Order: sequence, then C-alpha cells, then structure tokens
Amino acid sequence: MPNGRERPTCLDPSTLVVLLGVMAALFIVVTFATMAWQRRVDLLLERQTSNERLAETLAEHVEGVFQQSTLVLATISERLSHEGGAKPGDPDFHAFLATLARQAPEIAAMRVLSPDGRYLHSYPEHPDETVNAADRDYVAVHATPRQGLFLGPPIVSRINGLLVLPVSIAHRKPDGTVAAVVVALIRIDRLNTLFDTVRSRPNGTVALFRADGILLGRGPFSDAMGGQDFSDGPLFKTHLPASPHGSYTSVVATDQRLRQASYRTLDGLPLVVSVSGLHDDAMAVWHQYLAALTAIGLPLVMVAAAVTLLLHRQLRERERFERLLARRTADLELANEELRHVAEISAHHLQEPLRTVLSYGQLLIRAAQGKDGGSLDEYLGFVRAGIDRMKGQLDSLQRYLGMEQCRPHQTVSLTRLMSETLERLGPELERCGGVVVVVGSLPEIRGDRQHLASLFHHLLTAIMGLHRPDTRQTIRFGAEREDDMWHLRVEADNTDINFGDGETSFPVLDSGSVGPHGGGPTLSLALCRKIVHLHGGHMWAETLESGESRLHLFLPGM
Repeated sequence: MPNGRERPTCLDPSTLVVLLGVMAALFIVVTFATMAWQRRVDLLLERQTSNERLAETLAEHVEGVFQQSTLVLATISERLSHEGGAKPGDPDFHAFLATLARQAPEIAAMRVLSPDGRYLHSYPEHPDETVNAADRDYVAVHATPRQGLFLGPPIVSRINGLLVLPVSIAHRKPDGTVAAVVVALIRIDRLNTLFDTVRSRPNGTVALFRADGILLGRGPFSDAMGGQDFSDGPLFKTHLPASPHGSYTSVVATDQRLRQASYRTLDGLPLVVSVSGLHDDAMAVWHQYLAALTAIGLPLVMVAAAVTLLLHRQLRERERFERLLARRTADLELANEELRHVAEISAHHLQEPLRTVLSYGQLLIRAAQGKDGGSLDEYLGFVRAGIDRMKGQLDSLQRYLGMEQCRPHQTVSLTRLMSETLERLGPELERCGGVVVVVGSLPEIRGDRQHLASLFHHLLTAIMGLHRPDTRQTIRFGAEREDDMWHLRVEADNTDINFGDGETSFPVLDSGSVGPHGGGPTLSLALCRKIVHLHGGHMWAETLESGESRLHLFLPGM
C-alpha cells in the first residue's frame, strides 16, 4: 500500500456472515449436546432412585418374612419349655404347629429335631422314622453353645422336594445343653417369584444375599447360582464395609456385566438385598433420546449452514461487484487523468518544440536575407532538433494510446517470463552493471502473455535507464499472496528518481524524458501501469529515506 495508507482492520461482510453462521451452528450443537448430557445424567439418577426405592421396599418385605419365621421359632421354643419337651406323636403339639403354619404362609415346613437329627415333630410333613437330618448344617451348627439364630444356605428338602431356606434356633435345657433344634423352612420359590415380578425389565435383577456373600435368592432365579459364594464381588469387598446401604455402578460378580446397583442390609438380620439394572438398558433409552435430538438438531445445523452459504455467496458476489465497480471507477479516473495529461501535452510539451521551430525559422529567414551561411546551418540544426523532439513525443503518445486491450487470458508463469526477459536484456544489464535477484519464486497467474512479457521488459528497462552512472545497481523481485491478489515488489538501489511519499501518476511524457524514437523510463513506467490496470490490478511506487526505490504491482491471483 502507499505510504501513510493503512489496511482496514474491519472484517468483510461475507467473512462476518461465515463467523456468525459458525457461531450459530456451534450454539445449536452445544445446546443439543448439553441437553443430551443432562438427559443421560437424569436417566442414571432416575434408575438409581428407582433401585434404591425398590431395595428399601423389598428389604421391608423380606425382613417381615424372616421376622415372622423368627417369631414362629420363638413360639415353638416357648411351647417346648412350657410342656417340658417335645413328645413325638403328640396330637396337640401337631395341631399347634398347624395353627402357626396358617399364620405364616411363606413357611414350607416346621420341624422339631432331636440333637442327633431325629424328627420329633414336623408339619405339614410326615417323615418316617428312618429319615434323619443329622448331616444338615442347621442341626450341626447348634452344637456351639453361643450359636443363636442360624440362616442356612438354600437346600432341597429330602421330604417334600422343595427348594427352601432353613432358619433354625436351639431349644436348650437350663444347663445350656441342646434339648431340640427348631427349624422353619422358608419357601425360596415364592421369594424368587416376587423378585422376578418386581425387577426392572428386561435385564434387571433382584438378589438376596447372606451377610457372608452366599446367594440365597434371585430374580430371575438360576439353579447354578443358588448357594454360591459371591464375597469376592465389589458389593462385599468394597461397598458393604463402607456403608450398610448405598448405590454404585460396577461390573457385578453374579453375571460379570456392568450394572447400576443399590443395596440395603436388613435390620437385626445378616441379610442383604441388592437391586440392579443393566447399565446398557439405561444407555439404550439415552441413545433413543440422542437419536431424536440428532434428528432435530442436524436439520437445524444444515439450515444454518445453507443460509450462511447463501448469504456468503451473495455477499461475495456483491463484494466482487463492488471491487469491479471500484476498479472501473479507478480506470475511469485514470482515463480522465490521461486525457487531462494529453491536454497538458498539447498545451505545453508539443507547443514548446513548435515555438523552437518557429523561432529558428524566423532566424533562418533573416539569415537567408543576409546570406550568412554559418548561421543558416546552425539554425537548421535547431529546427531539426525541435522537429525530432516533437516527433518523439508524438510517437510516445501514439504508443501509449495505442496500447490495445488484453487478449484472452491464459495461465502464465511469471518465473519463465522473467527468465526470457533476462535473456533478452542480458547485454544491457552487463553494460550498466546491473544484477537482478529473484527472492523466492514468482507465481503463475492468468493473463495476456504478450502484455505480461512487455511488463517485465519495460520494468527492467525503466529501472536500468534511471540508474546512477558509475554505480552497481541491484534489482530485487519478490512476490507474496494477499487475499485474492499477488503483490509483486520490485526494489532497486542507485536510481535517479524520487517517487515521493504518495502515489505517482507515472506521466506519459515528461520534459526531457522522451528519446529520439519516442521511448524513455517515464513512458516505460506509464506502459507498465497501463498493463497492470488492463489485468484488473493497480501499481504504485515509493522512495525510502535510504534512497532506495520500490515499485508495487498488484495482479489478480488464480
């Protein structure tokens, strides 16, 4: 740019529209992404809350079943104490057990066993005398004096074939020895049915564990899992030691799948209820929500992009039209300036040689009258010089005004044109001691190859014509991309021209600047400027404080 002129810092409307469009698209994406993430958090929280409520409800129900069983065992033990022992075959005691069974439907059977495992009483079962339960752990465990209520692992009854959970206490004599073992067999199938009914579908689970990790019941139930030890799972190793109730998300030990689980311990009983849901089930619901958001958000983003693209194209077209209009206006102003300059030439530069010819013609007439031969030759020389000057100026004016419009553009390598020009001007460069240096590489542009070749020729000719005598001149060429234009910078030292601080008009003719054949540095620079303008660019010059001259040429890029 010319000295003192700053590049505007404001954004183009088309660029501003693109930025606004990108911001609108980002706003839509961020908004919908935030909604999706919040929905994910809400789904996981809802599932955790549901698991916690279900765990609390089931804990109350299971606690009621076991407390009822404990109450039945305590009632039987009290009856035994009141009667002084269990007499086999006592019909009153059998009726007593039947009454208790009607009040406790979850109990499959009630038994009173001797310390060696013989059946003293059983309801509603009627085992024969050969059946013995001495091998069952709920009999053997009460040999320990301090053993109270015992919850055994799930077993299959040898009498009725049901899967049951034994709950037992020892009826002891005053001296502490075991008089009888009282057992209540809770029906696990009913617990499993309840668990399977209330679990979340399709992959939710409900499990009942003993405090040591033994699985007592589960919905859905699996024969392979009943009675297994899961104490190495995250529930018993990590979470239960930290809190008697809570929630967690982890790979569980029962099926090795990632689950959201909630657990609660039963008050006064060594039991734990665990309720879990498959993490993927919650994510499946979230994926459906995410797909719905995508179906809404993607068209919005596409609409924003389409509107932005449409506005960008319209504004780019408008900017292109405004630039074209500005160039046409500049060309018109330049043409007006040229017409004004031509008028000056007609009024001044062309009249001055004419006055010379007229003056010396009058002197020639006077000398002819006085027959002074020496003066006649001198006057004729001045007349010829004036006529030659006038002819040279007219030829220069004709060359400039006769510059034709560009032919159809083609891709032109400025590097190749520079090489061809240096090859043609090599002898002249050697005579004036000039050196041409190309910094980097010159670009390829679309233009009139003949005009562009003339451009390099006239540039080098003008600069060499202005170099100071007895000095070595260095001419540097460089190019860089600025928006949609190529900025060609030509720097030369040791030149006898001062372009000043602003734009120069590169006059077509200047006093004493035209050679005998209508050429000269001033005309060459004027022709360069016209070639640049014909290609849709502009040209200006500056002189630095160091005396170095710079020419700036802006040509449209490809």
